[in-house]
Order: sequence, then C-alpha cells, then structure tokens
Amino acid sequence: IQTYYELGRSGCPSNVVINQGHIVPGLLTVSAESHFAELGVMGAFPVLASDHEMALSLATGELWIQVPPSARFRFSGTLGNWVTGTDIGLHILKNYELPDNRKCVLEFSGEGLAELPLHERFNLANVLAAFGYNYILFEADTEVLEYLNQRTDQEAFFDQPDEKADYVKDNEINLTAVSPMIALAIDGKETQILPVESLAHEPVHKIMAGAQGSGRFEDFQIGLKLTRYNPVNPAVQMMIMPSDTMVYSDLINNGLAGIFLDLGCEIYPSSFFKVLKEGLGIFTKVVHVMTTSPALFQSACHTEGHHVYLGSILTNFAAAVNGSIIHPKALEMKLHKAASHSHDEDSH
Repeated sequence: IQTYYELGRSGCPSNVVINQGHIVPGLLTVSAESHFAELGVMGAFPVLASDHEMALSLATGELWIQVPPSARFRFSGTLGNWVTGTDIGLHILKNYELPDNRKCVLEFSGEGLAELPLHERFNLANVLAAFGYNYILFEADTEVLEYLNQRTDQEAFFDQPDEKADYVKDNEINLTAVSPMIALAIDGKETQILPVESLAHEPVHKIMAGAQGSGRFEDFQIGLKLTRYNPVNPAVQMMIMPSDTMVYSDLINNGLAGIFLDLGCEIYPSSFFKVLKEGLGIFTKVVHVMTTSPALFQSACHTEGHHVYLGSILTNFAAAVNGSIIHPKALEMKLHKAASHSHDEDSH
C-alpha cells in the first residue's frame, strides 16, 4: 500500500491525508473517523460511515448515501487580533440555532472567509465536529489552491452552490463581533461556553496544546509569539503535540521545538494522542485541565471528577504563562508592562 503512513510518517489521520496532498476540492471521501470533518475545509465532502459501510465502499468502490440538507453560514467583517477559528466555532455553538439533524451539512462561504487562514478553518471545523456536526463544507478559494499547489497535481473541482439552493437555515456571521471564548465542562454540570474574561483568574494546572486541534505549525507560531518567550508558570504542566511528523519536523527545523523545551514545555509525538485521549491521569479530581483539542475535551467529559476547559491556542498559551485563565490581550499588556519596567530599571 503506497499511502500507508507508519510511525515516523504518521500523525492525526485527517492532518496526514491533507498535508500529503491526498485531498482536493470536489472529492467525496468516506471514513469512519469523525475528525475527517476537517476535510471539508479543502472543499471535499466528508461522509461519516459505519464499519459496514466502510467495508462495502472498500470492496465495491461505491456507497449509497442519502443527500443531506444544508445550512449556510456566510462570513462578513474582519477578524479581531485575538480571535481564532476555535473561538468562531464556540461562538457559533453558543449564539446560533444549529439544525437538530446532525447529518445536516454546514456550508461556509462569504467575503469574510478570506479573513480566515487555512489553519484557522481547520480549527473551526474541529470544534463543530467534536460537538456532533461532522458534515462540514467550505467554499474552496485561492488559499486552498495555493496550499494544494505545493502538494499535489490531482485535478480539483471548485464547485459553487447553486443560486437556487434551498437551505434549512441561512446565517450571517459578523467576524468583528466574535471574541475569545472558552468551553467549560465540570463533572455533574452542563457544558458552558463563556467569554474568556468571565473566567479570568481561574487556575489551570495542566495544558495540552495541539494534536487534533490547533496542532499545525502556524498555531504554535502564534502561541509562541504571544508569550514573548516567557517561561511556563511553575504551577502549570504544559504539553505540546504537533499534529503529525511533518509539523514536528518543521518545529525542529525552525527552532521552535528547542524554544518550547527551554520555556518548560513537554513535547509529545502525535502517535501518543490516543493514549492521552483515553486518560493517562490528566483528567483527575481537583486538577483543572485546559486543551486546544475538541476531541480531548469531549473525551474528558466522560471521566469522573473532570474540570476541563476548551480554548484557542492563544488562550492556552496565555494561561500557561500566567498560571490562570487570562484574556490574550490582557497577557500581552501585562508582559509589555513588565518588560518596560525591567528596561527602566536597567537604564538606572
């Protein structure tokens, strides 16, 4: 099998097939892996299949599926400095009435789509998939085309919605109105989605950044930039997991891996994700865990005594440095003030 990725070339499955150039606009993909929802970012349609349906499609190359209904989300406005795809996903879950039918396709388009770098679109898709919406389809644009030009020569089909398409819901999302958000799950209570500032000063003990959610090179870049190379707070354990070996290699070759180690982070390979997802003792009573991974967040919700947060890469790195939840902008101001004070003392 030419496209079998063993240890050393592996990673979170959806990241691997995208980074290796196997996914192009116009494809219909069939998988039993719910994380494959992010393939829709590339303009490919991901079908979530049962084990029996997977066996049938592998044996025959065909699969009968019911054409699902669609709900449209059109982006407008501009993205704020501290807002990521994760925040947009949580904003949608909190403020919009999503279809009861979880097989409804969520279509994303609009002028504001250009505001979202590709890695933030993946983060948005991952959040919605973790909350049960596995059928996601983005309008493929020049950002997707530029990404594919470096990876594949497969023929792509840049389809557009029909002008008379019928949507069960048609929504407009003003990106300017989106602010950093956090999902909070505490054992015995309903999951809440709240603005970051409403949870300010809440302690965080363990942080897992990356993997299946904000685990691409660009995610780690913006997280590191926010910290201004300040170390992880001594009260916090910070774990970093690149989404695949290609990202891990980029972190090493560009010097970020060494910097993260110097700042007090632990770097795990993506092949370790399944172990983390199934426990490893990071979800225990009294310990407050924060993660960028929607899948890890949902896994934690099934453990006894959990107290877990889901936030963006910026919110996670801000908490890692501060030792408690803090708005990324507030952390930047705090670090800037500390640096200015230190400079003034050196001048004297």
